[in-house]
Amino acid sequence: MASHIESLLRLDELTRQGVVNRQAGDLTAAAESVRACHDLLDGFDGDTVFDLGPDLVPMRAEWALTSTLQGDEELALRGWERCWEQAGRFGLDELRRESAAAVAVVHAFNGDCRYATHWLDRTDPDTPSSATPLAAVARATLALDALELPDAERELAEAQALVTSERWADLAFVEARLASLDGKHVSGMARLRATCLAHYPKQWSGGANWELIDSATRILDRVDARVPRGDRGGYGGSSVTEYADVVIALRALDDGKVESARMIALDDLDQPTVSLRTGAGMRLLLAVTAPDEQAALAPAEAALETIRTEHLYYLLRYFPQPSIRTLAARNDELVPYLGDPDATPQRPTLTKREREVLWYIAQGYRFEQIAAAEYISVNTVKSHAKNLYQRIGVNDRSSAARYGEANPDETLAPSDDY
Repeated sequence: MASHIESLLRLDELTRQGVVNRQAGDLTAAAESVRACHDLLDGFDGDTVFDLGPDLVPMRAEWALTSTLQGDEELALRGWERCWEQAGRFGLDELRRESAAAVAVVHAFNGDCRYATHWLDRTDPDTPSSATPLAAVARATLALDALELPDAERELAEAQALVTSERWADLAFVEARLASLDGKHVSGMARLRATCLAHYPKQWSGGANWELIDSATRILDRVDARVPRGDRGGYGGSSVTEYADVVIALRALDDGKVESARMIALDDLDQPTVSLRTGAGMRLLLAVTAPDEQAALAPAEAALETIRTEHLYYLLRYFPQPSIRTLAARNDELVPYLGDPDATPQRPTLTKREREVLWYIAQGYRFEQIAAAEYISVNTVKSHAKNLYQRIGVNDRSSAARYGEANPDETLAPSDDY
């Protein structure tokens, strides 16, 4: 018994050290504490581990949370599942619900509707608990996939308690998805900035929170810079970074960079960790960039089957091509989500002066040069630029320049008629 008590005390000490480091943003040190805990447990057989009793289960939850925030999705998933199992053995219902909600979020972010729903049922959704906000994030994600935007908005209201937790970035990411799908890019970016400013920078300078915020920014800001997954290092193949890859590839396709879009799709599908969501999106990209109809058929059919079974209907909004619509129309379940083939994404309405400033920025002019060319003050230029950034959903001049280059029809050279 003494050895059990000593082991628990040592595990508790290591766990506390890990939590302190994690909350300070030192995920590397936190992960080392988790590894030390696992190494200590490896010296015991299964019965001995069980004899350590219910005190071990909350520690397991902290280890799983560290793995989650570090970005090691596979280790986190195993940890939460083990925590759920052992919490059930000892009647720790609250912790069991929290573990189930954490697993549900992983599957929802991966676009796996069936497993996410299965684990959401295990959170006892009719019983309010500490698991409710995290479970709401998973349900909101599933609602967005199914294009049930009002339901997603209601679920996100239920999830607001996460704002003050270590998992605040999960909420911010899903809110960014909602803003993107309902066309509120500007307000979504403003909310994202405010959320980030409200948190200690070290809590999102790395790991999963950084991936979530970076991906949310790319979704809202339409940033097209991309680092190939094989060059990212660490745990760069998570479902959220993959989601951002789909957005970037779609941006390339919209800009007429067909080969770039296809290479992104091939690169992601060649990696070992590809979520159902990413797989479906990238296969649709392969289909619309294929050299002929025959080459497009197999990836398109595989993608549409995943969209149907996992309720990833939102992907159909991004692929209005006749070939995809024709194949999707064969399935009655997909028809209501095809939308208007002639619908085009709504562009922000810019004033004449904002269009002119955008033209100058896209040409590489500095604010001082714009002021001199237009015979206005630098402060006036900065004011126009600030309004411009808000309208097009960017936060700096380089992003505005990329936007202007990609959307020349929205710029206005000084000599052009309005």
